[in-house]
Amino acid sequence: MKDIKFIYEADSSMGTSDSQNILIKGNNKEILPSLTKEFGGRIKCVYIDPPYNNGDTYHYYNDNVSEANWLKDIHCVLAYLKMLLTKDGSVWISIDDSEMAYLKVEADKVFGRENHAGTIIWQQRKTRENRAVFSYNHEYVLVYAKDIAKFKKSRNLLPVGKDFISSKYKNPDNDPRGPWQSISASVQAGHAVPSQFYTIVSPSGIEHNPPKGRCWVYNEAKMKDEIASGNIWFGASGSNTPRIKKFLSTAKIGLTPQTLWSGDEYGTTDSAKKHLLTLFHEQEKIFDTPKPEELIKHILEIATNEGDYVLDCYLGSGTTISTAHKLKRKYIGVEIGDQMTELVVTRLKRVIEGEQGGISTSVNWQGGGDFAFFSFDKTKEEIQKSTLKKDSQSNKKVVYHQLDLFSLFDEYGQKPITENCMVRDSEYPHYGKRSFVDTSKNVLISLVKKDNEKIFLDGSATIYYTGKKFPTTVALNKLYYFMPYIKGKGVRDLFLIKIARLGYRKEGTIEENKNDLRLVFEIEYVGQLFDDYKKVKLEIWRTFTDTTMGKMMGLVE
Repeated sequence: MKDIKFIYEADSSMGTSDSQNILIKGNNKEILPSLTKEFGGRIKCVYIDPPYNNGDTYHYYNDNVSEANWLKDIHCVLAYLKMLLTKDGSVWISIDDSEMAYLKVEADKVFGRENHAGTIIWQQRKTRENRAVFSYNHEYVLVYAKDIAKFKKSRNLLPVGKDFISSKYKNPDNDPRGPWQSISASVQAGHAVPSQFYTIVSPSGIEHNPPKGRCWVYNEAKMKDEIASGNIWFGASGSNTPRIKKFLSTAKIGLTPQTLWSGDEYGTTDSAKKHLLTLFHEQEKIFDTPKPEELIKHILEIATNEGDYVLDCYLGSGTTISTAHKLKRKYIGVEIGDQMTELVVTRLKRVIEGEQGGISTSVNWQGGGDFAFFSFDKTKEEIQKSTLKKDSQSNKKVVYHQLDLFSLFDEYGQKPITENCMVRDSEYPHYGKRSFVDTSKNVLISLVKKDNEKIFLDGSATIYYTGKKFPTTVALNKLYYFMPYIKGKGVRDLFLIKIARLGYRKEGTIEENKNDLRLVFEIEYVGQLFDDYKKVKLEIWRTFTDTTMGKMMGLVE
């Protein structure tokens, strides 16, 4: 951890500051942005068990905030977590019935509905609750992928027994390539092309056409090649409907994970509490709502492999990292509460010593490993900024320099430089009224070239790429809003800056030039700030202005 804000605490660690297993005490919304530079695109799996906003007060935290603030916080955290994920990474979120639907809508906004991989129903209790209208015996785990296609390809299937394999794979024709099973050679014809409709003649001379509403999976030339290679089965008589042979030697064997997880197999809150009591029998109060290691083990075995990074930024009692440690995954755990020092550190030290609770027996855990504990001190950055501000104020004249994009590229590559929490639509229903704009936030006003004006005039723009020159005085990590300046008109429309990163001129189009490096802002249209265009003065090279929304709104003519 090279960031000055992360302070290594040797007394709370087992190992050196270079350990790949990391605990950080502090606010996740402050810590996650600082992690993106070193760990952006490196986290394979995130599991979080955030406060459920159920109105209760627990020993270690208060779970009673307004729904709007709760959702805003969750959205902000999920946005940063998305930045940290690998391309095939996934996020698993525990939640109960009261907020599950609202949380899903919020997660859909961050990851896209198409990347919702599934919703797990977990039996978190086996006893009956007779005081309520219904006895709630389950919770949910929402699963999102950064890219659903990549996640599906890389996620692990569940193991199967020898009996399952022997029941599926046979070798009735003594094929030298070994056992195989047959699958249908036809598929639904919804997206078929004409070359997938033809007649297949079996070895015995029987003609076969695809069933109604279906087509052959291969075109005719490919099908003939597969028949000649012995990959198509017509039955022992050579007369049956053709089927494709899939060999055991090349098969990815396993069962698709299901969405109903029983307490008997994956533990309950009660079994998790009993585990904690054995670890902390000397303490009067322990964590109120722990998750069992069996549950986390199942998640990690689906979503990760040994050596992958796992992250939990609502660490609670430390179940995620304890399980990850026993499964030989690397991990990052973040927690703001006192349980970080009162429970988590002690628990992890006992794991390293070889404690035998939870999943230890099933994975033959014998102990070992290390971790580094860091506290987070954001004041170091604030002091540094304050010093820079005083230095800049001491100069009577501000000197503008061009940003060295190539140096920036060497430092960040394609990784995002910064990402802001998005403003919620429900909280800002009328952007045209100045009272609903956060006047303390910085806004970048930039001249739009003539050939790019159309997408900014109709609000469809999703990126703004700068010219080759960009001033070093614009602090990228401060930018929040963006307003395009239309030559001859001025400013009117308000956008949110989601990400600042390195990119290329006209990227995403056929005119993209990867030799022409540019600074790219990913933006999202909010609405018209003014009813009509207003003139503002472009301060830097007559192209850019970086100021606060409050100052900018006071400058309009």
